[in-house]
Amino acid sequence: MNRTKNKFTKILVTFFAATLLLLTLTGCQTAKTQTVEKPKVINIAYSLKPLNLPSIVALEQKVFETEFAKDGIEVKWYALEGPATTEALAAKSIDFAVSLNYVSAIIAKANGNDIKVISSYTKFPKAIGLLAATDKGINSVADLKGKKVALQKGTMLQEMLIKALEEVNLKASDVEIVGLASADAANALMQKQVDAAVLPDPLMTKAIASEKTKLLRNADGLILGQAVIAARSDFVQKYPDIVKKFLTIHNQTLEWCNANKDAALTLASKVNDMDIKAVNALYPKFDFSLAIDQVNKQKLKESADFLKTNNFIKSDTDTQSLINNLIDISYLPK
Repeated sequence: MNRTKNKFTKILVTFFAATLLLLTLTGCQTAKTQTVEKPKVINIAYSLKPLNLPSIVALEQKVFETEFAKDGIEVKWYALEGPATTEALAAKSIDFAVSLNYVSAIIAKANGNDIKVISSYTKFPKAIGLLAATDKGINSVADLKGKKVALQKGTMLQEMLIKALEEVNLKASDVEIVGLASADAANALMQKQVDAAVLPDPLMTKAIASEKTKLLRNADGLILGQAVIAARSDFVQKYPDIVKKFLTIHNQTLEWCNANKDAALTLASKVNDMDIKAVNALYPKFDFSLAIDQVNKQKLKESADFLKTNNFIKSDTDTQSLINNLIDISYLPK
């Protein structure tokens, strides 16, 4: 009986030992499988205008390059705006888009471009305006009926125009919209090739200063006038720690700007080739806080509703689900 008992004990010990070894090997294999290799390069789309102070400082001081070099990661920057940015995200040519306008982000998401908005970049509705040529007999938005209006299509500038027209009981079809990049739209207005244009600063301020144009309406009270930081969803899912570090570095750059305001604005004046007085006058129009609160989310949802009504996105789009799936602020610095 003792022999049988001893034999049974040996079998039991052997079984547990084998099981423990299997679990250990499996655990090691799982850990090995879950280890994600860091990317060798991070590609970032940016714009320095209208007055993107954190990006100006980051590029000039090579802030992101220095910090990510500690992880053996190279940082590459690409100057892109509007639809070109969302196209680059869709093609996986870039990983992050800094200062992507919110309308482009919503339209891109609705059209199947799987991106995430991970924070706000800036809000600047007072730095966007609908301008008219001074010699066209246009004294109000209502006078735009039948006129040519230049703007960058598929952006918040187009949303601003439509809402400004609605205020005076006009529709988008009551004007001829000419699709041009903002710099080209400003030039077309100055050259009298169009009657009006929707422009962001500093183009708006320069155009008004020329006395060839006049401001009919700024975007305050019409649209959010918001730019966001977006990233590809697959990149966010694969590299959450890098996304967190990216926002931490951006926030630190913003803190430096706040602590060294004069130096930051002087740098912006140099980089954007603007008079320092103009930079100082423009700066108060911009809110660079990163947070996206419930009020902000609701306004984004209202914008999505507007885009749906005006056929920028499909009529069967669930706008609440769209915004819920688009916004992910869980990577913001605590």
